[in-house]
Amino acid sequence: MIPEENEFAFDFDLLDPTKLIPRRWCRCSGLAEWSSTATRITSLPKMNRRPSIPDISSRALISANDPLLQGRLFSYTDTQISRLGGPNFHEIPINRPTCPYHNFQRDGMHRMDIDTNPANYEPNSINDNWPRETPPAAKRGGFESLAERVDGEKIRQRSPSFGEYYAQPRLFWLSQTPIEQQHIIDGFSFELSKVVRTWIASG
Repeated sequence: MIPEENEFAFDFDLLDPTKLIPRRWCRCSGLAEWSSTATRITSLPKMNRRPSIPDISSRALISANDPLLQGRLFSYTDTQISRLGGPNFHEIPINRPTCPYHNFQRDGMHRMDIDTNPANYEPNSINDNWPRETPPAAKRGGFESLAERVDGEKIRQRSPSFGEYYAQPRLFWLSQTPIEQQHIIDGFSFELSKVVRTWIASG
């Protein structure tokens, strides 16, 4: 893990997913340990309905500013909406989170709850302003976004720090075994042999 204060301490951008971070540059530590002690059962029927969505996570975890990760967070949710037939896929019993959370959605496929509340918005004057968001609190509180100070202008442009094209590829190449290096050579040779415009392949 790299401390947040060292985000700009390298000659490449940490948010560039093509870059490597050698172990000697950062501290490696285990985050969790997982073990399976339950009896094996046939879970395929249930698992086929279970999506993997990284944007539904513990309040202790927040998403980095990694542009690739941000795109994947949207993509996972978008995929489950089409694969499981609607926006209520999180209500299917196997997908339901251990810590319940609610939203203002009504109707649609896979709706598991029967709403008796006449309002599905806030503020409202027809049901004592309920439902409404739970205020943030240390215990049993609602979600609270991280208060993070950001300076500068946010623009739709790739940072110049993404332009490190030589040292990093060399670092990656040297990290491969001879067999892996040959696989890379074979892969490039195969793909470039399919290019019909020779001036692109030779360039």
